[in-house]
Amino acid sequence: MVSLLNNFFFKKVLKTQEGLVLLLSISMTMCLIAFIVSYYYLDSIFANKVVGIFFTNIFVGRVPALSLGYAAGLSHLEVISLNIISEMILVTLLYSLFVFSYKGILKIKSLEDFFKKIEEKKEKHRESFHKYGRFGLFIFVFIPFWMTGPIVGSIIGFLIGMKHLTVIFTVFIAIIVSMTLWGLFLQEIIDFLIGFDV
Repeated sequence: MVSLLNNFFFKKVLKTQEGLVLLLSISMTMCLIAFIVSYYYLDSIFANKVVGIFFTNIFVGRVPALSLGYAAGLSHLEVISLNIISEMILVTLLYSLFVFSYKGILKIKSLEDFFKKIEEKKEKHRESFHKYGRFGLFIFVFIPFWMTGPIVGSIIGFLIGMKHLTVIFTVFIAIIVSMTLWGLFLQEIIDFLIGFDV
């Protein structure tokens, strides 16, 4: 039975491009967990901040996670890097799960409503995505409006027929640029507000 499951997993998951995206997500998650666990022995306060930023990004969003990082006294590089990694893990995980669900390999009931909303969003912006391609996807991920962002953008990229690696690469670049600009912008606001306290 175990060999049958391993064979199925290898053929249906790891041999596909979406399987490699899932493997990337698992690898990044394991690296982050190893980093946090090892840091608990070196500096538990910093490790707690990393966990706080990670969960804030996942459950609340990027702006609160960035704000939490700056409020915790972390540097630009630490705050922005941690948030980029959080979003990359989330994108690669949900993207690969969506593709498996779309192809009928895996059904995840708790995500079905979310996936349906994304399909509706795709229909609404179909012409723009086809017209502007990767640039349109980049802008869609970059601009932080309701129901835009890296997860929705990556899934729409797949639904309009972009290759997996093109979608993931474009979304990763958009995440990096967007997160860096948001981080710098928030830090400027914080510095400006601190100036009033002096």
